[in-house]
Amino acid sequence: MEIKFKVRLSQFVCLLGSVLLLLEAARQISIGLTLTALLLAVGGTMLLVVSLAHELFTLRWFRTLVMLSVALIMSALVLLAPQQHLMWLWGFAVLLLYPRPRWLAPACALIGLVTTWLALSQLGSDWLSLGIGITATLMALGAIGGRRQQQVWMQLERRGRRDSSRAIWSQYQLMRDLPREIARADREEIHIELILLAPVKTGRLANRRLMNTLDSAALPHETRYQLDDGALAVLLVTRGERMTSLRRRQLIEHLAMPVRARVQPLNDSDPSALDLKRLSAHLSDEPQPITLLAPLPRKPADASSDETSTDNVSSDAGRGTLKQASEADKIAVAPSRGNDH
Repeated sequence: MEIKFKVRLSQFVCLLGSVLLLLEAARQISIGLTLTALLLAVGGTMLLVVSLAHELFTLRWFRTLVMLSVALIMSALVLLAPQQHLMWLWGFAVLLLYPRPRWLAPACALIGLVTTWLALSQLGSDWLSLGIGITATLMALGAIGGRRQQQVWMQLERRGRRDSSRAIWSQYQLMRDLPREIARADREEIHIELILLAPVKTGRLANRRLMNTLDSAALPHETRYQLDDGALAVLLVTRGERMTSLRRRQLIEHLAMPVRARVQPLNDSDPSALDLKRLSAHLSDEPQPITLLAPLPRKPADASSDETSTDNVSSDAGRGTLKQASEADKIAVAPSRGNDH
């Protein structure tokens, strides 16, 4: 599976900015401990946290807190030492480029305009009008760019991670990944299947526990998803069916909690025929711990060369035929003895 987010460059920029601010703060502190030096240190530390824990910036409350704090720090720096920090006025326009709550845009704009007014009011009406005009123009351009970025951010949130602290993706991303992964599995002649999981004991705490254990139990290449109804899914890709059964056994044993699983084979299948809502319906009430589902209809391109086989598979899939778990799968739900791996 390919990396969905490429944040190295953004992290590097934040790290570089934090280093510059901290160096400037250290220089001013060496001369004398001032309020501007402390504000620079706080701003540099904040950028350092964002660069080292970049995923926190996907949390709305954290992003709002950081952006509002940066706006207040820039305003304080400009008002305390306008001769040294007047250049920070352009930073208010940059803040408007980032995805943000609706109320934060006018708040940052108001802070920026008030700061410009107070900083330039002593220079005369001409400089005041020019400064406010430039600042307002930059903010307008930033707001326009931010509106476009907001649409892109909403699309990324829709198809990105459901939980920013875990590598668990959305159902929308699953449907985008399936055609590519099925084609790759068929091309390389490897086995691919989708495992749907749900805790036997339903509830928010049980779902959270399953999400935590699944995120730690799965291997890096085993992509995890959260479906719209709350069920979890794992895309399992191995060299053969036997290896898949063994890996499935290890995965379920590692969860260390009662779960129900439905396994949907995907080789040589049409991903558009996958009805996730039907497959995950009443999953926690499944009588068997592991249920193997019938294969999906084959791809349209293969249907013309093997119509009889396709009709049989389609009719089985249409009736939602379920198979019993294999012997290896039955062992998977037995208590772990510590040497099974």
